[in-house]
Amino acid sequence: MKKSTRSVSADQPVWYQPEAPLGSAVRHVASLSPHFNWVGIYVLRGKSLVLGPFLGEPTDHKRIPVGRGVCGTAVAEDRDINVPDVGAVGNYLACSLSTKSELVVLIRDRRGRILGQIDIDSHVPAAFGEREETLVRQVAQELGERWPRE
Repeated sequence: MKKSTRSVSADQPVWYQPEAPLGSAVRHVASLSPHFNWVGIYVLRGKSLVLGPFLGEPTDHKRIPVGRGVCGTAVAEDRDINVPDVGAVGNYLACSLSTKSELVVLIRDRRGRILGQIDIDSHVPAAFGEREETLVRQVAQELGERWPRE
């Protein structure tokens, strides 16, 4: 079954809940694949990524410095990262011994400034193909366009 992220109105995706934008994005992304075992959003605060809403096992990685691990490297290198085998990554921050692959997609505002990221772990090696990357990037773009003001 194909999941749609568009609503009847062009203004807002069907998954988006204005009262809980980050949480609604996490819930939607988690529903996109049974292979997504942990889904969370990290918010960029200065030189650190701070854990926001997530679904999955609790993690000790509530704050990650830019440049550290896959999440921090994505921000430092200004790019999304798809890791088919986390065991092959030297600076991987293990949240769970069951994690085999990871996808990190940056969330940007309309000017391209990094606001945060969607981080997904899977217990399946190479769980993230072109379809998964495209769907998560679409959510990241839609969320960036509606990023909650503080």
